[in-house]
Amino acid sequence: MTKEEILKKHNEMLILWNAWMAEKKKHEIHTFENEQGNIVRHYPDGREVVI
Repeated sequence: MTKEEILKKHNEMLILWNAWMAEKKKHEIHTFENEQGNIVRHYPDGREVVI
């Protein structure tokens, strides 16, 4: 694969992953680290709580 093909595939996979995560957030509680280094819990109703 060429560098351009790899970058194109990477972008396609990133788009699919973002769509998948957006759908999961509608039904599940997710815990992650934000840009500031805080642990955040995201709830299906849209609220986020720093824990």
